[in-house]
Amino acid sequence: MKTKLSVFAASLFFAFSYAQVGNVGINTATPRVKLDVKGTYQSKKIITGVLPALTTTEKDRYMLLSHSVADNTVKRIAPGQANSPGIASIVTYSLNNVNGDWVESFNTKINSDNYSLMVLSAYFDRDVVGANIAIPSYGVKAVNNEWTIYADYSQLSSYTDGVWTIVCAVYPKTYVKIFPEHGPFNLNATSTGSDASPILQ
Repeated sequence: MKTKLSVFAASLFFAFSYAQVGNVGINTATPRVKLDVKGTYQSKKIITGVLPALTTTEKDRYMLLSHSVADNTVKRIAPGQANSPGIASIVTYSLNNVNGDWVESFNTKINSDNYSLMVLSAYFDRDVVGANIAIPSYGVKAVNNEWTIYADYSQLSSYTDGVWTIVCAVYPKTYVKIFPEHGPFNLNATSTGSDASPILQ
């Protein structure tokens, strides 16, 4: 009996000592982290905060949760609720009384280091005139770490100052994979081409 107790005590001591310097595995011989459990587990100590009950419509949707490192709570992302975070935001800018049709720079004050901003659509409410034909040019650019919007009909203008309605999508960069510039691609003086190594497949 003493031999069995000694072997058991030695095993516990070895396991405790090993846990202090390495990783411990349950049902795995090669633990990858401090405690690596191969199988299932049950926990009764998850701090969830207050999660509202799911509606009938929400039960068939893909639900998103956010975890707070500050207080270890888990909350449901519900963009329809006030003060609730979302993966992305849609914002519409109405730029009134612009100079003819020209918006050289409108500062959204959205931080370009933390967020990506993309123009989805733009609409000008007046007729434009001139000697040439042009399509609207609009987009965003980062100036001093803030996103600015530009819009114009090149070489055309309206008789009166108009209104641009510009719809944008804003994404936190933590949720967006940003690839470096891809290319250049030589089209060899033709009008078609293809990417031999696409970024996503």
